[in-house]
Amino acid sequence: MFRLGIDLGSSYTKGVLVDENNRIVETHCVKSGYNFNNAATKIINHFTGKYEIEYPIFTCGYGREQIQVPFVSNSELIAVSRAVFEVYHCACSIIDIGGQDTKFIKVNALGQVEKFKMNRKCAAGTGSFLEEIAFRLDVTPAEFTEFAQEATQEVKINSFCTVFAISEIIGMIKNGATLPNIILGIYNSIILRSFELSQVENLLVVTGGLPAMHPTIVTLFKKTYPNSDTPEHSQFLAAWGCVLLNFEKKPFYPIPPDPLPQKGKGE
Repeated sequence: MFRLGIDLGSSYTKGVLVDENNRIVETHCVKSGYNFNNAATKIINHFTGKYEIEYPIFTCGYGREQIQVPFVSNSELIAVSRAVFEVYHCACSIIDIGGQDTKFIKVNALGQVEKFKMNRKCAAGTGSFLEEIAFRLDVTPAEFTEFAQEATQEVKINSFCTVFAISEIIGMIKNGATLPNIILGIYNSIILRSFELSQVENLLVVTGGLPAMHPTIVTLFKKTYPNSDTPEHSQFLAAWGCVLLNFEKKPFYPIPPDPLPQKGKGE
């Protein structure tokens, strides 16, 4: 029998199949779309075709309570922290960049969350920010990486709002700026936005879907903060953490509710 953790995110739904020793056996990801139950069903069907799954399913994310099979709901923030601590076993700072939000989490040497903060109530600096720009420029994630590696200098992106940033980028192209230099600037603007959330201490662990799809941003994080790393399966850590939280010999630590995005001035 295998256990299944599902992270029902705003953009993508991620599933992790876990064995009796809490090791990751296989992962699967689908677009969340407008119906979280449909997305979760696709994940479940993918695994049940090959494995015998033990119920309940362990969930987190925006749609964590919107599925129609037995489930146990978990805090995404705590699930990510638990999985990261399982990998590194040390105090660290976590920057988790998802589709609609960016989270900063400070974890102590016992694996306990000491501090957390989320980006402003805006998609700037998140996966959606990058996807919208890529759509307007007709550039794939793979091409984003290739272009960034060709950059000769950074073009600074001043606008954090997605709509204004796109207008600014189009204006730069019109004025002769090269796409590689612009894309490097886009990546660095996301990194800057992430570091504005809080002061980073100790090891920095960068997780989420964006670093998984854009490995160049991981390299740039390391350039900005050398003591940083991105683990394998960074997009699936929350789903894995859901299972880990429910199969501790004793409670890992009290689980607070997910925080609401903080509304910034002028937003």
